[in-house]
Amino acid sequence: MNFQWIDRIDGSHQQDLYALYLEEWWTKDRRFDDVARMLEHTDIVIGCCLDGKLVGFARVLTDYVYKAMIFDVIIDQKLRGSGLGRDIMDRITGHERLQSVASFELYCPDRLIPFYEKLGFAKSTSSLLRYQR
Repeated sequence: MNFQWIDRIDGSHQQDLYALYLEEWWTKDRRFDDVARMLEHTDIVIGCCLDGKLVGFARVLTDYVYKAMIFDVIIDQKLRGSGLGRDIMDRITGHERLQSVASFELYCPDRLIPFYEKLGFAKSTSSLLRYQR
């Protein structure tokens, strides 16, 4: 497959991302305007397009030194198992702006832990604390 890689999500790609979000249990309640605003405040965006349509996505929030938090790794359901998720993660961990980062972290469902372990991630013993308004 001939994928095109992008580092900004705008125009029709925002609609594509929103459509991907609507298909997932963990993002289905997001509103389009909030997604657009979120993209404006994300440090690193990795997007993958096929025939002009966004089919893979992840984003990173980082201090560029100690931590990089990976969020919203999402692949079009028709392309899961194609290696696209691995490609996106490789692009994040190999990203030139993230070369000085000491630790990459992400949260994922238990069923995806084996996938991320194959990429070098290890299950952490730390707990997630949440403050919600």
